[in-house]
Amino acid sequence: MTDLKEYRTADQWETMVENMINGNWTDAGQNAVDFGWWSGDIQRAIDEHQDDWLMPDELSDFMYITETAQSIRNKAMTEEDK
Repeated sequence: MTDLKEYRTADQWETMVENMINGNWTDAGQNAVDFGWWSGDIQRAIDEHQDDWLMPDELSDFMYITETAQSIRNKAMTEEDK
């Protein structure tokens, strides 16, 4: 039996948001990649957690994280093609 990797969990969300709040933008973007979060997943989590204390001040911060995650993914794909 194979172990299924957990994804889109509350713990993963907290890790990403804590990195954002602490200014660790690249780490938060890498978290999104490692955890398998895409922009739609982040949007759903924002909707679910918007009343939580653990949210960045600006929703635009999440746009930066999705862009950072995509940049990391693109770089990894480019390196695979070499």
